[in-house]
Amino acid sequence: MARPIEAVKDINDSKDLWKIAVRCKHMWTVTSSSNKQHLELILVDSNLDMIQAIVPPPLVSRYLAELAIGGSYIMQNFKVSNNDFSFKSSTHGFKLVFCGSTFIRKTELPDIPVNFLNIIGLDTIVDEKFQSNLLVDVVGGVTEIVQTQINADNNKSKAVFIITDMSSKSFVQCTLWG
Repeated sequence: MARPIEAVKDINDSKDLWKIAVRCKHMWTVTSSSNKQHLELILVDSNLDMIQAIVPPPLVSRYLAELAIGGSYIMQNFKVSNNDFSFKSSTHGFKLVFCGSTFIRKTELPDIPVNFLNIIGLDTIVDEKFQSNLLVDVVGGVTEIVQTQINADNNKSKAVFIITDMSSKSFVQCTLWG
C-alpha cells in the first residue's frame, strides 16, 4: 500500500519517511568557503505551508536537472533536522535534507499556486514589525543605486540600493551580495 501524502506543517524529526506534494517556490546555489556548492529550496504545499530543503554537495548533480522553480513534485525520504539557520527562509521549525534515498517525481499539482508570494510591505520593515531573521518577499522599485563594488580577489560583487514602496512612500536600503 502506498504511503499517504502528508502536510508540510506536520513534518518533524520523529521520522525520515515523509511523503509530500509540493511546489518549488525558490531555489538557489550556495558556494561554501571551500568552493563546494549545495542547493537550497523553499517548498510550498497546497495549504501554503513552506519548508526549506537542502541538497548537499555530493547530490547536487543528481537532483539539479530534475528540480525547477515553479515545478511541482511528489517527494519522499529525507533527513529531517532543526531549522537552525541564522537567516531562515520559512518559519517551519525543521528543514529537509536530501539524501541518497530521496525520491522526487515531477507531477502536475494544480492545487498549489505557481506564483505564491508571502509579501510584507516595506512599511512593516521600516516600523520593525517583522521577524528579523526571516527572509521575506517584498515588492518595490529600485529608486537609487548607492554603491556597486567588485572584490578583485574573488570576483564577488556587492550592490547597495534603495527600494521604495510607492503606495506607502516607505524606503529600505538593501545590500545584494554575489
